[in-house]
Amino acid sequence: MSASAKAARRAAKAATKTSAKKVTTGVGKSYVSGSFSKNLVVGQGGEYKGVKVGAEFKTPKGRGVLVKGIVGYSGPPNRRLDITPKLDKAQKKLSVHATPNSNRRAAAGTKLRR
Repeated sequence: MSASAKAARRAAKAATKTSAKKVTTGVGKSYVSGSFSKNLVVGQGGEYKGVKVGAEFKTPKGRGVLVKGIVGYSGPPNRRLDITPKLDKAQKKLSVHATPNSNRRAAAGTKLRR
């Protein structure tokens, strides 16, 4: 490999690192503070119980974007467990509780063999 090829490769590598740092810094400065906790919701939507998480980002010119992610759980009404997420915003704790389902009949789905 020639000296000029090595120099070009070194320059390209340095430029990539510099541009990656600029993008990372820009994203860090564009985050709207408090938007994560504002867009954090735990509850039930239709048949689904779940968690919705989001955050807002703004550009220097005032344009914005809201990014959200949703994770939910749904099952048949006679399932064995009732899974319920709970959120304590003050402590920033998310917990998921699984309890026996009150809608399930005692003998539903179980057969005794003799």
